[in-house]
Amino acid sequence: MEQNKEQRQIELLKILAKGCKKHPAYRAIRKATERCEECVFVWQARVELNKLEEI
Repeated sequence: MEQNKEQRQIELLKILAKGCKKHPAYRAIRKATERCEECVFVWQARVELNKLEEI
């Protein structure tokens, strides 16, 4: 279970590190405007990562 959590965290961190190709300055500090699907995907990764860190 713990290894699955760590593996998922790694995947989410990779998504955050890659960021959005169209908006390279967007780093998911604030919620995405939902105009760009890739920014929304990065934001969802941030939210999931935050939830995993709370556990």
